[in-house]
Formats: sequence, C-alpha cells, structure tokens
Amino acid sequence: MKNIHEDVKGQTEDALQQKCYFWFWNTYPHLRGLLFSVPNGGTRDPREVKKLKATGLYSGVSDFILMHHTRAFLIELKRDEKATQSDNQKKWQELVEYQGFTYFIVRSLTNFKILIKNLVE
Repeated sequence: MKNIHEDVKGQTEDALQQKCYFWFWNTYPHLRGLLFSVPNGGTRDPREVKKLKATGLYSGVSDFILMHHTRAFLIELKRDEKATQSDNQKKWQELVEYQGFTYFIVRSLTNFKILIKNLVE
C-alpha cells in the first residue's frame, strides 16, 4: 500500500499542497497557524472575483506564507519540474524579493520537508 504522504508523479498542485500542509501541521504543532495558504487560484464566478479583488485578492501571491521568528517566507508550490510560474507569479516574486523577503519554489513533499526543517529548526 502506497503511503499517501509520498511524492507522486502526476499529482496535482492541490494534492501536493495538501500533503505539505498536513505534514507541517502534524510535525510542528507548536507552529500551527504560522504556515497558511493564500487562496488566490481556482474558478470563481465573476461577482465573487470582483468582491475578492475589492478586499485584497492579488494575482500571483505564493501558495503558502510561513511566518517564523519575525520573518516571512513565501513558498510557491509546483507539482513537478516541468511546471512553471505564471507571469503574475514571477512579478510578485520580484516584488517581494526586492522588499527583502525570501521566496522559494518547491516541487515535491520531500523538498518541502527539507526546506521547512532548514527554516524552523
């Protein structure tokens, strides 16, 4: 039986994000709430998009934000090595890096685990 937390070829980005989040939640209970998602993707009706934009939705924001010891780390997830950032994601990465924030692109649960351990331990 395959472990649902393993890296899987062909997984969706949503599946990768869920695995990363659940692993973080279970591994670092004392840091719960400091890693959170920014739901700026998906399909929505035009009225909802208008409302979300009016309340701060910004295209290109990273999938996760991790706050730890007075710093914010911005983590974009991509399902594999072939997946690329959108133009808006590239622009937002440039914007936040110019402000001194650290931005990461993660392409597997294994790489996410390594990154998080390096950031919080």
